[in-house]
Amino acid sequence: MIDVITPQPHFWQSSPDNQTYTELCNALYEREIYRLSQSSADNLALLPKRLSSLPFYIRRAASNLLQYPSELALDSLNASWYHRQAARCPASKQQASVIAEFYQKAAVPGLIVPLYSELHTAEQILLDSVDEVDLSGQRLHCNNYGWFGFSGTPLQAQHSQLFLLKPAKAIMTAACCGHQWLNNDKTAPRLLSLRELLLASRLNWRNFAKPYLPLHR
Repeated sequence: MIDVITPQPHFWQSSPDNQTYTELCNALYEREIYRLSQSSADNLALLPKRLSSLPFYIRRAASNLLQYPSELALDSLNASWYHRQAARCPASKQQASVIAEFYQKAAVPGLIVPLYSELHTAEQILLDSVDEVDLSGQRLHCNNYGWFGFSGTPLQAQHSQLFLLKPAKAIMTAACCGHQWLNNDKTAPRLLSLRELLLASRLNWRNFAKPYLPLHR
């Protein structure tokens, strides 16, 4: 009996998924190296640590982008999602009572949340994650942007330009695609930071209250 040997693919024989993975990694490296090159003098001491951790987080982001389902179209060459932008920021349609009702039920550490930002007539929606919940005080703490009441109100003066929103398809689409508005008109989208991209890649579009766990590659 003759054993049949299955030829192993060489590194240059990339599948479409491998090619897309490579494109995503390249785009993320270019983006993050540029961001780090713009670091202020005060942050130079942290630069070696950030550079050493970069490969791990870029591989994780690229893997998540490919393996978790999303409602959005992926541009692998720019490591970003795209979708038709609404004429106006969808945050204005949310009411405080609806936001509070959602967080009273869904607020747990690890939840990925959208934050409306308005500064000098420029509007956008940022992403953050919950790392602490105070049920008795009806408030939660976001990892990057501090404390918010369940109704969305910021509880720290340095983040007064932000407002916590309930995750919904239109809201999360705008956040993931980096949609922005200036003077109530659409303007060019921004590129998400690697941290936001990692959060966005784990969104469960069927149930925003239950994001996916990180993958490892």
